[in-house]
Amino acid sequence: MSAKKILIVDDDAFIRRPLEFILREEGFLPVTAVDGEDGLAKLESVRPDLIVLDVMMPGMDGFDVCRHVRTDPRFASIPVVLLTAKGQESDRERGLAAGATLFMSKPYSPSEMVRRVREILFARETGGTRP
Repeated sequence: MSAKKILIVDDDAFIRRPLEFILREEGFLPVTAVDGEDGLAKLESVRPDLIVLDVMMPGMDGFDVCRHVRTDPRFASIPVVLLTAKGQESDRERGLAAGATLFMSKPYSPSEMVRRVREILFARETGGTRP
């Protein structure tokens, strides 16, 4: 089985780079994007197995990117993990309404992130439900 591609979309290099490192160390193939527009452009070429998406970004925010992914039939089934410093319940509800598979708050535990990514990908491969 080939390594799973994870698209990381975050404007903050201090979040993006460590997450890229952690996922690579765990056997994934991370690809990074610096904002929503860059993420959508890379979505076309990368065809990731999962997207980790920051909510608060300049220009197109993570909610908008998630909605775009969900309305495009080519990408609608790709799991999306929204990662944000906004941990309020209303933000979580907004993220899930936009179509996110999972909503995680920053700061996140690297081991928890890897565990959740693995759970989501396993559920997707086996036809299971979302975590």
